Amino acid sequence: MLYFYKKNMISKTIFTKKIFIIFLINSVLSLIISMRYFDFVDNVDSIIANIFIILSQIGHFAVLNSIPLFVSVLVFFVSKRILLTKIINIISSSVLIILIKLDTIVFSQFRYHLSPMVFKLAFGKRASDIFQFTNENYITAFLFVVGVIGFQLLLFTLINKISFEDKKIVRIIKISSSTLLTIVLISHLGFAWSDANSYRQITQTKNLFPAYYPLTAEDLFVKLNLVDKNLSKNEISIETESKNINYPLKEINIDTSKTTKKNILIIVIDSWRYDYLTKEITPNIYNFKKNTQEFTNHKSGSNMTTGGIFSMFYGIPATYFDSFTGVNKGPVLIDQLIKQKYDLNILSSSTVENPPFNKNVFTKVSNLELYTIGDTPAERDMNIFNSWTSYIENYNQKNPFFGFLFFDAAHGFDFPKNYKAPFKPYLDMVDYIGLDNDYDAKPLINRYKNCLHYIDNLVGKIILQLNKKDQLKNTIVIITSDHGQEFNDLKKGYWQHGGNFSKYQINTPFILYDSKKAPKKYSHLTLHYDLSPTIMSDYLGTINNTNDYSSGKSLFDTSNRNFFICGYNQKFAIIENKRITNIYTSGIFDVVDNNLNTLNEEPNEDYLIKTIYELKKFYK
Repeated sequence: MLYFYKKNMISKTIFTKKIFIIFLINSVLSLIISMRYFDFVDNVDSIIANIFIILSQIGHFAVLNSIPLFVSVLVFFVSKRILLTKIINIISSSVLIILIKLDTIVFSQFRYHLSPMVFKLAFGKRASDIFQFTNENYITAFLFVVGVIGFQLLLFTLINKISFEDKKIVRIIKISSSTLLTIVLISHLGFAWSDANSYRQITQTKNLFPAYYPLTAEDLFVKLNLVDKNLSKNEISIETESKNINYPLKEINIDTSKTTKKNILIIVIDSWRYDYLTKEITPNIYNFKKNTQEFTNHKSGSNMTTGGIFSMFYGIPATYFDSFTGVNKGPVLIDQLIKQKYDLNILSSSTVENPPFNKNVFTKVSNLELYTIGDTPAERDMNIFNSWTSYIENYNQKNPFFGFLFFDAAHGFDFPKNYKAPFKPYLDMVDYIGLDNDYDAKPLINRYKNCLHYIDNLVGKIILQLNKKDQLKNTIVIITSDHGQEFNDLKKGYWQHGGNFSKYQINTPFILYDSKKAPKKYSHLTLHYDLSPTIMSDYLGTINNTNDYSSGKSLFDTSNRNFFICGYNQKFAIIENKRITNIYTSGIFDVVDNNLNTLNEEPNEDYLIKTIYELKKFYK
């Protein structure tokens, strides 16, 4: 009896070893298929970074192939049936390899991995609008599927000819398993370090491989003093030729007779709510707007600074952010300002290194100040105010200027201690942990209003100085925000921004001053995407179709918009008039109304298709 028991245990052990060897072979096959992803690796000039990306690939696809391995082992130990386990392993391994192959094809076309959204489009009514296959494609696909299944059957046939009592096989299993575990550990720890140090040669792998969710631990690395703030500065800081990006679609052409040589000043107030441009909260801007073009239905390209500023300067969705950052691809707006000899003065209260606007939006700006001196947001706001007013005071008028002022005090809920705050009672200190549905928001909101009032005071002085220096009449002044700010308005536990795509987080004030335009108020939908095309066409003489370099149109184009894309790489949404379709990193989506109530409705398939095209438009 003991003899048969031992024999049975040996038989089970041998079979699991066979499954493991098949796992190793399928991992190698997956690696070979996944080599296509390397066509989309950009701007890697380091041998170490290249080695790391390869290790990440090995580790990740080994992890994916461990799914059939663990499922098969589990089935075997529960059922104790070898034939059933073989069938499960063949099916699961074949499906995984086929999906990886399919994903490489989809990613090469759309820069988007397989997801519920992609499958919905593939099997929806409008599938033929996106996926067009010839008879040869169907035959090739059929042969590939048959080949994969046949390969799995062949593996089980050949594996039986190997003696698993041989110590060499046992050694191979032990070494390979420990090696793969080490590689997975190194790849995740390496990514976490790279993420903390903004080392994008490596962090681009996050979007490169399917179902890849690497470890991040920025706070831990900061505590361990393993964050080198100078590392990202040492990366290639000039625009490099990209094998993947096709932006702009056509060369920018300028009609010199249409260039205005007007000064341009963009003032951005971080986290400024759309409904807080009022006589009480921002009196100076309120009075100034009486002489401007006011756009009362304006929305940002994102609910966070990353996408808000990116969409403003590029006029395209911030889903391109990482790709453009990886090769230091600047916006055509900045390119033209430089070509037309504008004097660029970029002043940001918050650092332009995080988010890394120094590697995309302002990558070509010479002598760019990466940070502003000051211990608090309010102090830094005052410092950029002083820098700007000093600049205007000494402005030589030889070339037109382009100014960008980014005020951060409202975002940081900060204003000077000696400032006469008009809104009371207000919090002395913000307790972010205490923010919940039962929280009394009024003192917090009053503090926020006081911050805006403080910034408004600075902006009012900037406008007054331009007027006194006789520069206002020759300056286009745009005042807006990067995104909105929510105070649990919808009673769903959302505070500040970055949490949803309701109007409280994406709507912003937007006014444009042009001395040659009579004051007017517009109520049609306008977007941050429209800023770049408006400046390019109306003031820099660009004669290209705006579609060549933007997803937007002129701010003054009142034609109807049915939807637009809002968000960034990690999460974006399709914003309609009465619905919001949230699309998450995994590709899972849900549909909510404007009050974030879940709707039992499907996404608009036509808008999904147009979204997919917009997200791939500027890729080769």
